[in-house]
Amino acid sequence: MTDPPDWRSRLSHPAVVDTRTGAVGRRLRTDGLLVVLQPVTGGQKWSAPADLVRPATAAEVAAALAEPE
Repeated sequence: MTDPPDWRSRLSHPAVVDTRTGAVGRRLRTDGLLVVLQPVTGGQKWSAPADLVRPATAAEVAAALAEPE
């Protein structure tokens, strides 16, 4: 059995989900144990703990892009 990926592998994807809120964002940078994200459609940045983000699925990204601003 292989070990589950650690939080760094979650950040290698261009779009991630903040599991606290379900928000989909682009990873801009990592500051310590926090990840700085921005909505995939642009807008206000926010921070999330690195261990609470995961890669976004194509369906999640498509839904986020389709949401009205």
